[in-house]
Amino acid sequence: MKSLDVKIGLMGRHAPDWDPGQYLRHAGHRTRPFHELLARVPEPPGRPARIADLGCGAGNVTVLLADRWPDARITGYDNSAPMLAEAAAHAGPTPGGGRLDFAHADLADWTPEPGGERYDLIVSNAALQWVPDHVRAFPAWLAGLAPGGTFPFRRIFVVARKRGFA
Repeated sequence: MKSLDVKIGLMGRHAPDWDPGQYLRHAGHRTRPFHELLARVPEPPGRPARIADLGCGAGNVTVLLADRWPDARITGYDNSAPMLAEAAAHAGPTPGGGRLDFAHADLADWTPEPGGERYDLIVSNAALQWVPDHVRAFPAWLAGLAPGGTFPFRRIFVVARKRGFA
């Protein structure tokens, strides 16, 4: 199994080097926890719902949001160009009249547009561990929720180990 290397120094941040093909080879293992998280999410307060998926990756999990809320307007955000290129295959109208889009964003500084449309749901599955000091972003993200909105997230624990270098 190929490992994920974290490259340091890209604009002073940690930027994972993601390979969509490798990522999707383990889609079943990555999707199960999202199903569990999604099962705990109440119905959004707005209809159609406005949803943000933070750290959407290849978009395969973002599609599950459209399956649950087919009339929702959903935007998946990620900072990996290769992952967004893969996600683009899922973009467009949904069968229920909603829309699925993807956009480039670095979660270290992404915030909902101040004074703009509020989100009914801001969700993040296994992405926040890659965002240094991500807890500082929570107040702005919560402020971007509509009344009654929800911010479910799942963060995995990452153990870094030093590889043997001669």
